[in-house]
Amino acid sequence: MRKFLIVFLLVLLAAGSAAAWDDYGYGSSVAAVAWLEGTTLNVALGNTSNNRTTVTISTTTNDAWGRPIFPSRQVNIPGRTIVVETFYPSTPGWGEKLTSVRISEGFRSSSVPVQEPGIFKLDSYVVPANTNLTISVELDRLLDDSGRTRIVVDDYYTTSDGYGQDRIRIDSVGGGPTQVRGSNAIEYVKPFLVLKTKAPNIPTLTTFTFGLNKVDSSYNWWQERFEGPTIMVYGRNMRFSESSPGTGGTGRVAR
Repeated sequence: MRKFLIVFLLVLLAAGSAAAWDDYGYGSSVAAVAWLEGTTLNVALGNTSNNRTTVTISTTTNDAWGRPIFPSRQVNIPGRTIVVETFYPSTPGWGEKLTSVRISEGFRSSSVPVQEPGIFKLDSYVVPANTNLTISVELDRLLDDSGRTRIVVDDYYTTSDGYGQDRIRIDSVGGGPTQVRGSNAIEYVKPFLVLKTKAPNIPTLTTFTFGLNKVDSSYNWWQERFEGPTIMVYGRNMRFSESSPGTGGTGRVAR
């Protein structure tokens, strides 16, 4: 127990940044984030211009028969609006994995990473500006029993525009052998870490992200980086309509 507590006392905040701006083309007014919820794919598209635009969402990931795991879809996005498109991909073929989607607008196109929950758990990938956010980290997948592991969380998140930022705060940390209240029983609770921050207070649209490092305290030169989620933030000048008309998207955001 003492050894376990020492490990957690070494959980420190450290300066750093992990940016992943998903504005997919130079000069484009559209930003995108994509994430998996189980086997369901969600793609959020935000159009910051005053004019309607049309983009195409597609994939280069194929199924066992060599066909795309979901058909491409054209999406009409009104000006200053966010829409969320939902897909139900088929199973990827042998050696294939859905790691990104292609977003195309005219002659511009780029690959947007598809996020999976991993060690980070959050309520939503699309949030209003100035919102208090809670993000949980599954520490049991990071810690080992050597007693030398430090988990070092970024001091601040990084926004896509590089200007807005706020602190990442450790709200609570715990787990391990724990006494059951009011008894002589001991049970094991999976190690956990809860982080809190506030989304940037912006009028239009941005994304932000952060990460953490797993450090071996005996060899400070050795560390492993874990990038956190990329979250889309919309302000008072943007409208969140959830799904675009006529595309079949449900607009459901991960909860």
